Amino acid sequence: MFKSLSAIAIIVFIFSGCDYKYKDPCKKAPTISAKDLREHYPKVIAPKKIEKAAKIYNYKDGNILLINEKNRGIHIIDNKNPQKPLNLSFIEIPGNIDMAVKGDYLYVDSFTDLVVLDIHNLHDIKTVYRKEDIFPYNRRQAIDDMQNKSDECYRYDAGIESGFYIWFN
Repeated sequence: MFKSLSAIAIIVFIFSGCDYKYKDPCKKAPTISAKDLREHYPKVIAPKKIEKAAKIYNYKDGNILLINEKNRGIHIIDNKNPQKPLNLSFIEIPGNIDMAVKGDYLYVDSFTDLVVLDIHNLHDIKTVYRKEDIFPYNRRQAIDDMQNKSDECYRYDAGIESGFYIWFN
């Protein structure tokens, strides 16, 4: 009797169909097209709280600090009074990991591009040069930051051919 009921249950289950639709628990990773990245960034915005400082560069004999925040950009800090540093502004640079300064020019990476900024006037920072596609692109660069920052997971498998995965707050 038990065997026949089990067989009937299996047959009913197989032929009954299933209305269950799989819902992916992961979010689609945010992206930006290469065109938008190059048209709109870097851009100077109001000061932001430093969340995760990476590289620090001493500029203008220590009076100015440039503090990189991986994949996000660079904080401009007035350090004339080291007891009370003043956060002046933030340069949003998606995909920024490294920076260097020579004279009054700030050299930064933005994913695959090299970008040169004129910083002689910190209240009027301008992009003066961009060399596109000179660095290799690591698809996981910003994804790893996303996953380290929250318990959520992100899908980045939807092949992005002409853009980049980004992470901004």
